[in-house]
Parts: sequence; C-alpha cells; structure tokens
Amino acid sequence: MTQTDQLVVDYLARVGRAAAGLPAGRREELLADLREHIDIARAESGAETEAEIRTILDRLGDPESIVAAADTQTDLPRVPAAPLPPYQAAPPRRFPWLVLTIVAAVIGTVILFCGFVMFAVRDSGGADQPAPAPEYPAPTTVTVSTGP
Repeated sequence: MTQTDQLVVDYLARVGRAAAGLPAGRREELLADLREHIDIARAESGAETEAEIRTILDRLGDPESIVAAADTQTDLPRVPAAPLPPYQAAPPRRFPWLVLTIVAAVIGTVILFCGFVMFAVRDSGGADQPAPAPEYPAPTTVTVSTGP
C-alpha cells in the first residue's frame, strides 16, 4: 500500500468513527459513496502525489461535517454509538441501627448485672467484714429419773 493509499484509508477510517452513531446501512452507504468519489476524482485528475490526494480529501471536507450532513439526510432513527447505562444514584448510607441496638443491649445488661452484684454485697455486710456467727439456742438440761 502506497502512502497516498494510506491517506485515503485513514480518511475513510475517520469518517467511519465519526459515523458510528448512524444506522449500519447508512454508514456503509456513506463510506462506499466517499470511496467511489475519491477514486473518480483521482482518476480524472491523475492525482498520485501526497499533496494532490490531500487536496481531494480537503475538498470533500472534515469527516465530522460529512457525517453531520449525512445524518440530517436520513429518515432512519439515529442509533447512539455506545448506549450509556441508566443513571443510578448510589443508595443512601444508613446507620447500622441493628448494631447500635445490640451494643446498647449488651451495655445495659452489664450495668444491670454490676448493680445487682453491688446490692447483693451491700446487703450481706460487705466483703471486708466477716459474716456474723450463727446463733444457736442455749442447751437445755434434761433430768432423767430412775424408778420410784
């Protein structure tokens, strides 16, 4: 492939990228028409140098302008080049209420248990004092008599 042929291939590739949003049939038709127009212009003018090929391509115009003009000439619906995903807002961040409830329940249980232990120790006289000695009833004497 010559350098002048490469100029034409690059130009048509730019048109193809710009026409990505057109329906496939319309895009192929546009590229075929441009290719044919370039071949006819080269044959009629005998253009073989890089400068002559660039002149032909410049006369055709900017690839984006060609595609914009071709897009308005079709009645077919426009197909986006790459469909964008629908917008989805991030879900709101929620405070973990369940975790907070469980932590509060554990703390409450610990506080109640500590309170129960404190009251139990206080009622028994405290851990520093010995427990009082149990009080037993005084012994009673029993007399046994033996016969009359």
